[in-house]
Amino acid sequence: MATKNNRAIVEQWMNCLATGNQELFWQIHAKNVIYNISGHTVISGRIQGRERMKNEIAAYVFGGLDLARSRFATKWKIMCADEDRVVAMMEADCYAGNGVQYDQRYLHIFAFRDNQISEVWEFFDTDLANRALFTPEHAIPRSTGHTAFDF
Repeated sequence: MATKNNRAIVEQWMNCLATGNQELFWQIHAKNVIYNISGHTVISGRIQGRERMKNEIAAYVFGGLDLARSRFATKWKIMCADEDRVVAMMEADCYAGNGVQYDQRYLHIFAFRDNQISEVWEFFDTDLANRALFTPEHAIPRSTGHTAFDF
């Protein structure tokens, strides 16, 4: 039963990204969720807390996009699922505010606790992200709360 629930939570996560349902998106995350963001970008590392993810990381990323021309979860697939983890791939067709086309492909590994997402490992083309979203003119100081990506 846990496997089916975990799949359903990830399906909700993807649908929330596709439809822009931010309220439900954040509700399916545990309050102390941990995101491990790969690569060498200003958002890379291990970030803990739903409010930090929402107000610092997501606000910065989505703030760098031309949302009128951007769509997330245009294509996605759950690759495998069990009682502990779900692995899914997703594509996004987006444009950055600076005009750079930001068609990104993501791999996410999800962990769960109490029917909520408790931890995420996110992999994506960080070179594209740096060129489109994290250019020097859009740079933010790295949060003091970041620690190293972990698994």
